[in-house]
Amino acid sequence: MEDPLGNFANIDVEAFLRDSERRVADFDEAQKGVAAAVGRATAADGLIAVECTAQDGVSRLDIDPRAKRMSVHEMSAAILAAIRDADADLQYQLSAIMTSVFGGLGPAMGDPETARATMAEAQQAYDRMMSDAMGELDRMRKKLGY
Repeated sequence: MEDPLGNFANIDVEAFLRDSERRVADFDEAQKGVAAAVGRATAADGLIAVECTAQDGVSRLDIDPRAKRMSVHEMSAAILAAIRDADADLQYQLSAIMTSVFGGLGPAMGDPETARATMAEAQQAYDRMMSDAMGELDRMRKKLGY
């Protein structure tokens, strides 16, 4: 006779729920960390300051009035250098967040869009797994007459 619980006969529901809660907390922690991360950099002896976030890219650009003494070419180069350095600082922070929460995501951390896509895929996979598990538990409940 087939076991009505199928492959789930030996599942430790409490451990499964604890693991699920931990994973949800990990995702929440990562999302909060990513949302709070701000990459910062300065250039031209502090006359140019840039901030970058995962949500907005370049979110702040401050140019000290003394930067007017620079040529347009020098100012452009300084702004681009500050943007690159602020983005690198942000990528470092995102990598640290992912490593501490998930043990790292490898090449995904080289690009914020790839990192976001990887997190979205992980969230979707988790949601599918939970939906499948809850559907199977519901099927077992009905089969057992509860």
